[in-house]
Amino acid sequence: MGDRRHDEIGLTDEQMVEMDRLMLMARRVDDRMWALQRQGRADFVLGASGHEAIQVGSVFALDRDRDWVLPYYRDMGVALAWGFTPEEIFLGVFAKKADPMSGGRQLPSHWSDPDKRVLTQSSVIGPQFPHAAGIAHALKLRGDGTICVVYGGEGSTSEGDWHEAMNWAGIHKLPLIFVIENNQYAISVPTEEEVAGKIADRAQGYGFPGFAIDGNDPFEVVSTMQQAVDRARSGEGPTLIEAETYRYYAHTSDDNDALYRTKEEVETWRKKDPLEALKLYLIENRLLSEETEKTLDEEVVATLADAVKRAESSSDPDEPTTRVYAKPIIPDTPTTEPEDPIEGERVNLITAINKALHEIFEANDDAILFGEDVARRKGGVFKATEGLTERFGATRCFNSPIAESSIIGVAIGFAAAGYRPLPEIQFADYIHPAFNQIVSEAARISFRSDGRWNCPIVIRTPYGAGIHGALYHSQSIESFYAHVPGLKVVTPSTPADVKGLLVSAFEDPDPVMFLEPKKLYRLARGPYPEGDFRVPIGKAAIRHSGEDLTIIAYGAMAHFATEAATLLEDLGISPEVIDLRSLKPLDWPTIEASMKKTSRALIVHEDNEFVGYGAEIAAQLADKTFEWLDAPIKRYALPDVPIMPYAGSLEHSLYPTAQDIVEKAQELAKY
Repeated sequence: MGDRRHDEIGLTDEQMVEMDRLMLMARRVDDRMWALQRQGRADFVLGASGHEAIQVGSVFALDRDRDWVLPYYRDMGVALAWGFTPEEIFLGVFAKKADPMSGGRQLPSHWSDPDKRVLTQSSVIGPQFPHAAGIAHALKLRGDGTICVVYGGEGSTSEGDWHEAMNWAGIHKLPLIFVIENNQYAISVPTEEEVAGKIADRAQGYGFPGFAIDGNDPFEVVSTMQQAVDRARSGEGPTLIEAETYRYYAHTSDDNDALYRTKEEVETWRKKDPLEALKLYLIENRLLSEETEKTLDEEVVATLADAVKRAESSSDPDEPTTRVYAKPIIPDTPTTEPEDPIEGERVNLITAINKALHEIFEANDDAILFGEDVARRKGGVFKATEGLTERFGATRCFNSPIAESSIIGVAIGFAAAGYRPLPEIQFADYIHPAFNQIVSEAARISFRSDGRWNCPIVIRTPYGAGIHGALYHSQSIESFYAHVPGLKVVTPSTPADVKGLLVSAFEDPDPVMFLEPKKLYRLARGPYPEGDFRVPIGKAAIRHSGEDLTIIAYGAMAHFATEAATLLEDLGISPEVIDLRSLKPLDWPTIEASMKKTSRALIVHEDNEFVGYGAEIAAQLADKTFEWLDAPIKRYALPDVPIMPYAGSLEHSLYPTAQDIVEKAQELAKY
């Protein structure tokens, strides 16, 4: 008999045989994928061979009925051990409609299944770590002992998202385990050229333990994972595990690994093959006979043959434009008259935001808000979140590190776990570090998961100039994000619209960017509606009815355009003012109806004119309303400068005003 190491870690004989079967299945699936690719039957594959022990072994320390796992694209063994079937995997390899992970929209091996608590994975390196931190934070708040495990390669530990997630996990002592599969190469870059020091040692800097283990030894894997699981379940916090292993094949089928490593190196590592080591152990302990081994291998081969046959004959996907949004909004009814007057206390814009947030929190226990300086003592730099922590507690409104990518990434994780996050970015100028989390992750979650996941987050941020904020407190970011399918972008200009749009954004299942024109925070005043009140996303407002020309604006410029309308009336010009409110989706029917009436368009916004949001409106007008135009389409926006300089005289010379709008409208009315 052998040393029966599995008794020491609490695994039964049956579990050891099952571990062997899953590791063998992972190797055979990998081999079959590569064979299909070489035969021209599959376009692209990702290699996993060599990683079986760390992948399968780590799952044996988890509760597959309640825990969460976020595998990365090389985690074939994790996927199989967690319950994905070979047929499901091959449906992804062949990019079939029935592929439960993405419906053929993603590359193979991009794991996803809400029923299995596996959040949809992208090809981008690192963003899964803040997602996992958000999920683990949500699990900690629920307090039921459930934990989350997130996987990545050693190359991903150079990404800022990894460090930000480690920091977040350490601050909040989250039930989160980071498993880093160090296979010696980030595509072709060897470890010594990509990682300074030992990865496991970095955990100490974030206040929790790190372990460096032999990732080819399933017993060491299970034992270390068990320690990490016990820590997480008991509330002691996160753990980092660096597992040294090796991939036997190239990075992907598009990679030529002969360019950066030798056959001798690969063969040296193959002598440490985890499958062979485990098989030998089972034989020595009389857990696996030669006949059983043969039968097991035959069963695996037969299972895979059937899975390939069924998957390859499955239907191809045929809906390339669906699932972009969980809730598509296609405006179809124009607004033609100003809205009825609204009753309510007159407040300014920032007060309306604060009141609306309090109402949302009061009505929805799943509402949660975090960002820089948002909690008690400060309540936000503009006081938008004042009182939320005191009223609803520090678990629902709390401060985050100065780390915009993790603010959004963690929000994505919270949303996946059932919360409705309203993350705040202190200034729109500082949102750019989160660009990847917004554009590559939040905006694509519905599409890339074939609609099985959605991302109900509301990203609040103040934007725009006019407050003497200089280059880095004055930016208008709307054109960057209105370009992105999967995002919705709204901006209010009145206190009533603040409440109506914020409630609609909160209830929407898609990610919504809620851009707050900070010029209007204390400038714009109006009635704040009490009770149940919503402004539909995708519905523009007519702020002033007219016959001679249409002024199209949003945010602060809608406020100034409305002021300009009164001045223009005194000059004998009848303007119609459209406040878009929703930049994506765009209320085109309202614009078209107005153009049929006035035949002239002036588009006003405070972003740069070149490739600004108004350029798209102008293109739409030229394409769809040409037959009604009686004058050129005109835009009034900033010249090609980096937003606003600091000197008051310079800002005043650039920032649009009501009088400037009047002058531009007068010129247009002459046609």
